[in-house]
Amino acid sequence: MEHDIKRRVVVTGLGIVAPNGIGQKNFWYSTSNGISGIHRFQRFPTVDLPIRVGGEVASFVAEDYIDHKLAERTDRMTHFALAAVQEALQDSGIEIVQENPKRVGAVIANTFGGIGYGWEQINNLHMRGPRTMSAFTSIAWLPIASVGQIAIRYGIRGYCKTPANDTVGSLDALGLAYTAIQRSAADVIIAGGCEALLQPYMLLVLSHSDVCITGDDPQAYRPFDQRAAGFLLAEGAGMCILEEYEHARQRGAPIYGEIIGYGQTNDRHGLRKLPASGRQYARAMSLALREAGLQPNEIGYVSLDGRALPAFDACEAEALCQIFASELERLPVSVPRTMLGHSYAAAGVLDTITALLALKHSTIPPTMNCEELNPRYSLDLVRGEARPLTKAAALIGGRSLTGANVTLALKKI
Repeated sequence: MEHDIKRRVVVTGLGIVAPNGIGQKNFWYSTSNGISGIHRFQRFPTVDLPIRVGGEVASFVAEDYIDHKLAERTDRMTHFALAAVQEALQDSGIEIVQENPKRVGAVIANTFGGIGYGWEQINNLHMRGPRTMSAFTSIAWLPIASVGQIAIRYGIRGYCKTPANDTVGSLDALGLAYTAIQRSAADVIIAGGCEALLQPYMLLVLSHSDVCITGDDPQAYRPFDQRAAGFLLAEGAGMCILEEYEHARQRGAPIYGEIIGYGQTNDRHGLRKLPASGRQYARAMSLALREAGLQPNEIGYVSLDGRALPAFDACEAEALCQIFASELERLPVSVPRTMLGHSYAAAGVLDTITALLALKHSTIPPTMNCEELNPRYSLDLVRGEARPLTKAAALIGGRSLTGANVTLALKKI
């Protein structure tokens, strides 16, 4: 039947606000050349904070993208989102106002909401009284604030969601958008994630999680290294314009690649009870490969989650071994996120954008800081410098701290 036919979904525009580069050109130059955006935080004093370095987008100015009034009424995470969407739409060449607004959607992941805006207003409440709180707090701090502002700005009336799935939210956003277009719920969807968690309050909270690195070392994020001890935090946003293939082709849109598979599973674990094996993560990869119609030996690059927690790294390596078996030692894998830090709900989409650019430029970005690869992992980890990408398909893997496993499969057209 006609409604059972799944439509093809391609990516036609990219928008990036990342610690090592704002905009595609700057981001790709840094990422492909191993240039890190991790440094000591500059926006607030750090002397009394346990976490003092991370992936801060220090050069970002909201008023370069939105007017001052809107900037004052919204949080930094929404500023990032609006900036990345603006770039993605320009890159795609699509005029949203000329589209049927009911056939355009937005799926934007977020985990922590407008924590900076909210915390500032709580301070106003306790230090100066309730009359000093902004009335816009009621909408600025919600995780859905970004997708709401995007819909308002571009007149979007179609499929809209805000996945809040911990550190894999934006992989889910891309997967949900892909599925919606496949099933003809939309023709065009802005999909991605944003996060602005680098605030003193959140740094104090997350310093007690036993997963984030404390201290001053900007090179301390070392996945699969014998010294691996956790990840560094980051902020930023990434946005992709997803389109139905014929829709994109008819308007002559640039195509970075096609999303061809999406898999999601759960380990049923939490921070205090880590997964015993990589079985469910492997199943997410298998689901994505099966939907894509690919064999493991057709994959040329895997973008890893690279949590840099020994138990997580071991499970990820085990999952890869279950899927790729004897091919694994010859399969290039990498964690470009080591140049950015972990931006929670924005991490997966930034990994996906990196993979799309890797396919475009036939170049695999490196993993940084891993100088002592743990011999227990039989991985061909691309370390220190970029390497040629010789095949046309890639996988992006992500894992949450609470059990979710998500994989996307991409191919170059």
